[in-house]
Amino acid sequence: MKKIIAIIFILLCAVLFFYNRMPAFEEEISLIEHSISEGQLILVNKAIAVQSEPDNLKLLPSDFAENVVINEDYYLQTEVLQSLFEMFEAAAEDGVENFQINSTYRNQEQQAGLFEEHGSDYALPAGYSEHQTGLAIDIGSTVDRMEDAKEGKWLAKNAANFGFILRYPEHKIDITEIAYEPWHFRYVGLPHSKIMQKKDLVLEEYLDFIKRKGSYMQRIQGVKYVVQYVEEVEEAKAPVGTYEISGNNVDGYIITTRLE
Repeated sequence: MKKIIAIIFILLCAVLFFYNRMPAFEEEISLIEHSISEGQLILVNKAIAVQSEPDNLKLLPSDFAENVVINEDYYLQTEVLQSLFEMFEAAAEDGVENFQINSTYRNQEQQAGLFEEHGSDYALPAGYSEHQTGLAIDIGSTVDRMEDAKEGKWLAKNAANFGFILRYPEHKIDITEIAYEPWHFRYVGLPHSKIMQKKDLVLEEYLDFIKRKGSYMQRIQGVKYVVQYVEEVEEAKAPVGTYEISGNNVDGYIITTRLE
């Protein structure tokens, strides 16, 4: 009996080893047309400025979702909209009905005006705000403060399922150097949002984590991903699969491959 159990254990370990083994990096990927200052994972903070204005902005329609109030013209990068819609739809299914959009993309002039009007206690200087990326969105509640509202609590728990992170959590102020903002969400896409949630990492920490690891594999929501860091070069190798490339806005790229 003990021998049978031992054999089963060995076979199980072998299956798990081959199932989770890193695939070969066989596909040649050109990075010539990509910029380290563009993509879903670019870092923008008090020390690192946004380098270019997004060229794929799209208007959020006033009837975007039934549980969201949109009173002004707000724009986000096109790639964010579907995930945002799916997130609000999921919230509605859970009975969370009172969201309000308070801010999205701001251009250089708008950010400069906001900083001049309100100062550093309320806004970042022009060039250093995530809102200039078109990937950040301030989401409020029509019934309560976000730190207390059902809407804020639902997002804090579930936003990562749709590619969004709470960018400035209360327990990471020493790293982000930004006060707790329970309304400020940033799109980074899957699998990154789920990995960051699981490991309790903010964007600064996560990009450092990827760089230290070089490459790693993670299964998220039933899909296997390989994430790798590549320095600023003209071409790289990646596993064969569907991939996305993002700069980190500092010194290199993150290649995210979804294995088929």
